[in-house]
Amino acid sequence: MSEDSQVNDLTFRIHHTMLPVADLGRSIDFYTRLFGMKVMGRRSDETRKVEVGHVGYGDRATQPSLELIQDVSEKAPIQVKPTGGHISIHVSDLQELCTVLEKEGIEFKQPLVRLPSGNLRAWVRDLDGHELELGELPRGA
Repeated sequence: MSEDSQVNDLTFRIHHTMLPVADLGRSIDFYTRLFGMKVMGRRSDETRKVEVGHVGYGDRATQPSLELIQDVSEKAPIQVKPTGGHISIHVSDLQELCTVLEKEGIEFKQPLVRLPSGNLRAWVRDLDGHELELGELPRGA
């Protein structure tokens, strides 16, 4: 369950993070098939000439999502520029996930390593070049 934050009488929570994508269907498949996310919503916005999909874990009313947005205008770029930041995803068995990602031909920015803390980390890029930090905490942590 997410924990909301309060300042004075105002309540806050992170709703979503937007990522531009070149092909919405391809990106939804990537995040749902390889990272176990669910489609939390999908819509077309004719005014802005975009297709939008939300993916994530849990219920969009209470959990943050990734908003994947594809420009479908006549001037849409064939390739998008990746964001300057990254998304961090924790998984119960990072070695198993890395094996799956390698078989899928996913680009690793940094292969699987064990940090001095005992935590496992790897960095990959999604199909549009956005960086994903993958982590696994030591068992029992």
